[in-house]
Amino acid sequence: MNLEHLYTAVELVRNGCYRDNPREATRLRTYPVMLASAAAPAASPTEAYLRAACLAYAWMPERVRIDQSHLAAAVEAFEAARSVAQSGPDAAHASLRERGIDAIAASLSSVVGAAMVLHLAAPGVFPIWDERIERFRLDEEPSPYHMGQARHYLAFMDEIRGLTAHPLFLTFHNEFCTAYQARLQRLRISPYPLTETKVVEAAITELTGE
Repeated sequence: MNLEHLYTAVELVRNGCYRDNPREATRLRTYPVMLASAAAPAASPTEAYLRAACLAYAWMPERVRIDQSHLAAAVEAFEAARSVAQSGPDAAHASLRERGIDAIAASLSSVVGAAMVLHLAAPGVFPIWDERIERFRLDEEPSPYHMGQARHYLAFMDEIRGLTAHPLFLTFHNEFCTAYQARLQRLRISPYPLTETKVVEAAITELTGE
């Protein structure tokens, strides 16, 4: 995965708007609603976590199932992710390694689900991660075992950090966001900002053609 490859996604965004892809058009429209809902005040940390889990699984084919024996640890990890949202990627990355996504993944029985929940907790820090992203990164189909290992999600985070440090990333980010906002206008969706992690994930989505 390199910036030159991701750059080719800009033209794809300019030329398409997902009119014939209801799933992706729905994602475009509901994404800001999900972020706003996840960030809304909650009566307790447990309620905030459960709400984020339900929101995350609205985008996933499986039903949300929460292992109650891991709930307390998952709530603690979720709150830690929210608290480091303002600390920058280095602090968040360290926190993620220490507390791990394992607690949330154990609660949901899914590392992919945990990644989505973490993205809702801090979208500027934690990227969405799923099979199509790994297929793009590996250039082959990832196994279920592979997708169940948190270290592969962490590897994706490391790659994003490397990409965003590239001297041309800001130019790519601006061009991609300009094309993305034009797409939203064509679909009559109110514009919304994209974080650096979301831009990388969205570009990969374009390049996978799914």
